[in-house]
Amino acid sequence: MRDEQVKKIENLAEEVTDDFIITTCKAINTTIHTKEGRGDKGFLYSISQKQSNILATLERVLAFKNGKIPPISATAATQEKYEQQLIEKAEKEAEKLKQRLS
Repeated sequence: MRDEQVKKIENLAEEVTDDFIITTCKAINTTIHTKEGRGDKGFLYSISQKQSNILATLERVLAFKNGKIPPISATAATQEKYEQQLIEKAEKEAEKLKQRLS
Protein backbone atom coordinates (compact mmCIF):
# COMPACT_ATOMS: atom_id res chain seq x y z
CA MET A 1 0.00 0.00 0.00
CA ARG A 2 1.37 3.37 -0.98
CA ASP A 3 1.92 6.23 1.44
CA GLU A 4 -0.91 8.30 -0.06
CA GLN A 5 -3.31 5.39 0.45
CA VAL A 6 -2.30 5.11 4.09
CA LYS A 7 -2.74 8.87 4.49
CA LYS A 8 -6.20 8.60 2.90
CA ILE A 9 -7.18 5.87 5.37
CA GLU A 10 -5.86 7.94 8.28
CA ASN A 11 -7.86 10.96 7.11
CA LEU A 12 -11.02 8.86 6.74
CA ALA A 13 -10.48 7.44 10.24
CA GLU A 14 -10.16 10.96 11.65
CA GLU A 15 -13.31 12.06 9.83
CA VAL A 16 -15.28 9.06 11.08
CA THR A 17 -13.97 9.68 14.60
CA ASP A 18 -15.16 13.29 14.48
CA ASP A 19 -18.59 12.18 13.24
CA PHE A 20 -18.71 9.49 15.93
CA ILE A 21 -18.05 12.03 18.68
CA ILE A 22 -20.66 14.45 17.33
CA THR A 23 -23.30 11.74 16.91
CA THR A 24 -22.66 10.24 20.34
CA CYS A 25 -22.84 13.67 22.01
CA LYS A 26 -26.16 14.32 20.29
CA ALA A 27 -27.42 10.94 21.48
CA ILE A 28 -26.33 11.65 25.04
CA ASN A 29 -28.10 15.01 25.03
CA THR A 30 -31.34 13.64 23.56
CA THR A 31 -34.17 13.36 26.06
CA ILE A 32 -35.95 10.09 26.73
CA HIS A 33 -39.07 11.67 28.21
CA THR A 34 -41.03 11.42 24.97
CA LYS A 35 -41.60 8.59 22.55
CA GLU A 36 -39.96 10.62 19.78
CA GLY A 37 -36.94 11.35 21.98
CA ARG A 38 -36.45 7.68 22.77
CA GLY A 39 -36.65 6.86 19.07
CA ASP A 40 -34.15 9.57 18.22
CA LYS A 41 -31.78 8.36 20.93
CA GLY A 42 -31.96 4.79 19.63
CA PHE A 43 -31.40 5.95 16.06
CA LEU A 44 -28.38 8.06 17.03
CA TYR A 45 -26.85 5.26 19.07
CA SER A 46 -27.28 2.84 16.14
CA ILE A 47 -25.44 5.32 13.91
CA SER A 48 -22.71 5.63 16.55
CA GLN A 49 -22.36 1.86 16.67
CA LYS A 50 -21.95 1.67 12.89
CA GLN A 51 -19.38 4.47 12.99
CA SER A 52 -17.40 2.62 15.63
CA ASN A 53 -17.45 -0.52 13.46
CA ILE A 54 -16.08 1.46 10.51
CA LEU A 55 -13.42 3.00 12.72
CA ALA A 56 -12.38 -0.41 14.06
CA THR A 57 -12.00 -1.73 10.51
CA LEU A 58 -9.87 1.22 9.43
CA GLU A 59 -7.70 0.98 12.53
CA ARG A 60 -7.24 -2.74 11.89
CA VAL A 61 -5.92 -2.07 8.39
CA LEU A 62 -3.58 0.61 9.73
CA ALA A 63 -2.34 -1.82 12.39
CA PHE A 64 -1.56 -4.36 9.64
CA LYS A 65 0.36 -1.71 7.74
CA ASN A 66 2.30 -0.50 10.77
CA GLY A 67 3.18 -4.05 11.84
CA LYS A 68 1.32 -3.80 15.14
CA ILE A 69 -0.61 -6.99 14.40
CA PRO A 70 0.65 -9.86 12.24
CA PRO A 71 -0.90 -10.48 8.83
CA ILE A 72 -3.59 -13.14 8.73
CA SER A 73 -2.91 -14.31 5.17
CA ALA A 74 -0.16 -16.67 4.09
CA THR A 75 1.10 -14.51 1.23
CA ALA A 76 1.59 -10.79 0.78
CA ALA A 77 -0.73 -10.76 -2.24
CA THR A 78 -3.67 -12.30 -0.39
CA GLN A 79 -3.03 -10.03 2.59
CA GLU A 80 -3.11 -6.98 0.31
CA LYS A 81 -6.35 -8.19 -1.28
CA TYR A 82 -7.89 -8.73 2.16
CA GLU A 83 -6.87 -5.25 3.29
CA GLN A 84 -8.31 -3.71 0.12
CA GLN A 85 -11.62 -5.48 0.75
CA LEU A 86 -11.70 -4.12 4.30
CA ILE A 87 -10.94 -0.60 3.08
CA GLU A 88 -13.60 -0.70 0.36
CA LYS A 89 -16.20 -1.99 2.80
CA ALA A 90 -15.37 0.71 5.35
CA GLU A 91 -15.45 3.46 2.71
CA LYS A 92 -18.85 2.31 1.43
CA GLU A 93 -20.28 2.18 4.95
CA ALA A 94 -18.88 5.62 5.77
CA GLU A 95 -20.44 7.06 2.62
CA LYS A 96 -23.81 5.46 3.45
CA LEU A 97 -23.74 6.98 6.93
CA LYS A 98 -22.83 10.41 5.58
CA GLN A 99 -25.80 10.30 3.21
CA ARG A 100 -28.07 9.06 5.98
CA LEU A 101 -27.06 11.85 8.35
CA SER A 102 -27.29 14.66 5.81
